[in-house]
Amino acid sequence: MDKKGFHCEQDRDSRVIMKQGQQEEGQEQEQEQEQEQEQEYDRYKNNPQLLAETFTTTTRLFSFDWASGFVSPFRPSPEDTLSTLFSQVNFSSPGQDSLVDLGCGDAKVLVQALETFPSSRLVRAVGVDLDQSLLNATKDKILQEAEEEEEEAMKNCDNGRGDDNDNEKQKKKEEKVGQAILPRLELYCGDITTMDDPLECIMRPSSGQETNDVSRTTLTIRKLLQECSHVFVYLLPSALTKLAPILLEAVKRDHKVVMSMEWPIPELAQYQVQSMAGDEQFYVYHFPSS
Repeated sequence: MDKKGFHCEQDRDSRVIMKQGQQEEGQEQEQEQEQEQEQEYDRYKNNPQLLAETFTTTTRLFSFDWASGFVSPFRPSPEDTLSTLFSQVNFSSPGQDSLVDLGCGDAKVLVQALETFPSSRLVRAVGVDLDQSLLNATKDKILQEAEEEEEEAMKNCDNGRGDDNDNEKQKKKEEKVGQAILPRLELYCGDITTMDDPLECIMRPSSGQETNDVSRTTLTIRKLLQECSHVFVYLLPSALTKLAPILLEAVKRDHKVVMSMEWPIPELAQYQVQSMAGDEQFYVYHFPSS
């Protein structure tokens, strides 16, 4: 081989090696960019406790998608902590008090509230969430459980004691109706960070079931905050910051009760009236009584 041919072959090999190096360098840069983006959008990195709980059932109820506009992941509220919270919250306006859960997830908070307080103390419980498939699954679950409870109640009635008189049976029936969930529960799909966008109805009482005057006009977050006396949130601090102006107005101007699970709302600090420390925390905010 002459020198010219040898040099040509060397140049060709050098170009191939250089091209491979450039490709590898480009791949490394892409990987670094992907890692940086992943770290930037990983909302869990500053809140590792969200990953501490392991769910035994892998269903849509425990999924999450940041890219679709969600402001917080779904995490069920601890039942014991809710019981403590509800024991300290005063639903004291007969026939008027109602609760709205912004980012309600599986509506566990609403259901537990309705089971805790009879209709004479809590007339309405409303949940709003952006995850429509989660809300539909929740609706199906609640309706199924209600149907099973009704069947069980009918069996118990048929197998009731013979010495129960009519007055006792009527009293038990009235107590059951007072604790009923379906006539007081509403679920809507929508963005909790927008005040005036219409909410899509997922579940609400039929006309014959309603225990309160539920407006048939289009509902919005603004309207719900005007109508409900108590507001519950279980959101990440970043989401609470977005909602802080809305919640502050609800407490300061409209004298609503705001309950936050897990994280405080610094903008409402001067209105804090209750709190619970420990692994599971909650904070209650209310305008001071005159």
